[in-house]
Amino acid sequence: MHSILIPVDGSEHSTKAIKYAIKTISEGLSAKVYLINVQMPVMITVSEFPLYDYDQIEKAQALQAKSVLKRACKLLEEANIDVTKHYEIGPISRTIVEYAKANNCDNIIMGTRGMGAFGNLVMGSVANQVVHLAEVPVTLVK
Repeated sequence: MHSILIPVDGSEHSTKAIKYAIKTISEGLSAKVYLINVQMPVMITVSEFPLYDYDQIEKAQALQAKSVLKRACKLLEEANIDVTKHYEIGPISRTIVEYAKANNCDNIIMGTRGMGAFGNLVMGSVANQVVHLAEVPVTLVK
């Protein structure tokens, strides 16, 4: 059985990646699907530390991740595709790649904003970083 990881962030682009995976699976690919949402760590300076409650920040991030995953799971469940969902807080690209490796995923399917070569060169992108870090094929969906 094939294992596919789909990183989701609630955007139209990640929804397109899910729909692409559904289409691929409906065409006969036997696959286990993993969804991951990665929340960026909140960075604050030491002088700001007393002003913030880390527990509250992490709870808010967990709620956001669960909401994104719930919407993404709904699409897969409507297509009768079993899904395993997970969220983490960390560097997005590296966390996606590490999760794919830890779960023996054969492929990563993810959306891209389609910034083009110049945009990626100047700003970089999660998709571009995942392509370079991953040891498995990465399918980018526009």
